[in-house]
Amino acid sequence: MTARRQPLLAAMACAALAAACSREPPLVSMPPAGAEPTLIRAVPVFDGLATERGAPRDVLLADGRIARIGAANSITPPPGATVIEGAGLTLLPGLIDVHGHTGSASEPTWWGAFPDPERNLQSYLYCGVTTVLDPGGLDDESFERRAAIADGTLLGPTMLAAGPIFTTPDGHPAALLRALLPWYLRWYVVPHFVREVATPEEARAAVAALAESGPDVIKIAVDAIPLPAPVIAADVARAIVEAAHARGIRAVAHIGTVEDALLAADAGVDAWMHGVYKEPIPDEIVPRLAAADIPYVATSVVFDGYADVAEGIRAPTRLERETVAPEVLDGFAPVPEDFAPEDLTAFTRMLPATREARCENVRRVHAAGVTVLAGADAQAGVFPGPGLHRELAILSRCGLTNGEALRAATGFAARFVADDPDPPYGIVAEGKVADLVLVEGDPLADIGATERIREVFRRGVRLERHPGI
Repeated sequence: MTARRQPLLAAMACAALAAACSREPPLVSMPPAGAEPTLIRAVPVFDGLATERGAPRDVLLADGRIARIGAANSITPPPGATVIEGAGLTLLPGLIDVHGHTGSASEPTWWGAFPDPERNLQSYLYCGVTTVLDPGGLDDESFERRAAIADGTLLGPTMLAAGPIFTTPDGHPAALLRALLPWYLRWYVVPHFVREVATPEEARAAVAALAESGPDVIKIAVDAIPLPAPVIAADVARAIVEAAHARGIRAVAHIGTVEDALLAADAGVDAWMHGVYKEPIPDEIVPRLAAADIPYVATSVVFDGYADVAEGIRAPTRLERETVAPEVLDGFAPVPEDFAPEDLTAFTRMLPATREARCENVRRVHAAGVTVLAGADAQAGVFPGPGLHRELAILSRCGLTNGEALRAATGFAARFVADDPDPPYGIVAEGKVADLVLVEGDPLADIGATERIREVFRRGVRLERHPGI
């Protein structure tokens, strides 16, 4: 048995014998008093739709909603209300991760760590992420987790779930899972995490079966990982989308190349999950992507993150240091030479060389009018919550103003996730759900201010945040 498999076996034993294993302290908890009225007084507001920070306002939270917004110092707090002075702060809508896996492990891949979904959910909330679209998970866990959050038995952000990912036989992510997982996990994980369909008929039948679980979206993988892996055929992808749309379910596509993006667009998908990250987009293709009117969830952080690890330059962020054990953050270097097969190593070697192309692709599609949304794709090296803040910084570096980057994780993200031009959350306005984040400083001037979180409100309740380190 190799040393790198030992942590995996220990984690599995811990999961099976939970009573005998200690748990980390929670990162967030509900206050004993529950939801009491809160007045945030004279606070500058970023409303989620504008690209600038508004003048200081009074914002009253009551009964889980934004009850009233008025001029600074104009609202009298109701009896028993908590008052927070907003000087030096900025009020934002709760952040939305449009590509956030809740059942992934973010430790180094070669550790073989076992996922801790409850900890992932806490980490999202600690970092001000109050809504997550999870576009891929185990079919026997994703929908149960979503339901437990909705009924209040599990503390976490509002969760939307796709469940298993559709792909071609031995396509991504099936090929990746078979390359990395030991046999005693592979036999279970692959069929529960992936739907491998070879024909339109198989695709339609698989969508019909999954629809019984009520997925919020259907996810299609249109990308080759490892690099020689097969890619789903156009007619099969189209059959998946049509079957999903016939049931009122949107379809999203994992892409990697220009060809992938065009195949997904021709199939009628509702979002590109990942941007074109493997190559530059030719000038003549940019107008075609813009004309498709499909949101572009870049998730540059995951590919830049693997590039950072490959180059040995990964440095932890403020929120990572607050939520992740130091030994995990230090564990990404050095990379074991034999941890992955050559096909996957070739994939990771490609990512540093395409870093600037990814950034330029975001810049150019955004300039052409494509709606860019923020998602982080939690996995090895991309931590639930901190990863989205890294993505905001990348979007800011790659052509979006800070206000546009924030909008990609608030109001615009809410419109897509809720499938509603007037979504119930993601916007600071009277009557909206009081999922909010209060940060120190002005993120419109310094996008890094989003990491300096003073308070997180989940449906009007001010969460108790406990740095885990």
